[in-house]
Amino acid sequence: MTAISPTVSRPVTEALPRLDPRLVDVADFLRGEYPRVVATVRAVAGDHDTAVDAVHEALVQLLTDLQRDWPRNVAAWLTVVACNRARDVRRREAVGRRVVDRLRPAPPEDPVDRVGRDLDVLAALDTLPPRMRAVCVLHYLEDRSVRDIANELAISTGTVKTQLHRARIALARLLGT
Repeated sequence: MTAISPTVSRPVTEALPRLDPRLVDVADFLRGEYPRVVATVRAVAGDHDTAVDAVHEALVQLLTDLQRDWPRNVAAWLTVVACNRARDVRRREAVGRRVVDRLRPAPPEDPVDRVGRDLDVLAALDTLPPRMRAVCVLHYLEDRSVRDIANELAISTGTVKTQLHRARIALARLLGT
């Protein structure tokens, strides 16, 4: 009968002497530093799943890019690359949300609000001097050009522009905008 000797736990480097040292580095990282790196990336990413995905993608990049020099500190390299990936994901998601917000149609305007604003504007127009009111109505409500207004009221284009400028100032003061 042969005696079975208990197995002694040896460090990974002793247990796997024939393996590529890169794999040993990765094994040591996974055993010891992986949770800390995921926690760090989570702080950047904002959620655990995104952090785990980013760390895994960085790890795959490290193992598959054979042209890259092996980093001196695997955990530090993976942390930086995974944080960058997490930021990229967050930026893409933000862009997607902005695009959706821009494409979403604006809510319909409440007709009661519009009538109230229209009444306020009409009341403010009534406070303007007659010629300024006429220039303002022709330009903004009738959509006439400065030249057409000048011809119709028999005044210069400079006067029309001055009246429009003064009317905008007066209306802004009256309407509180």
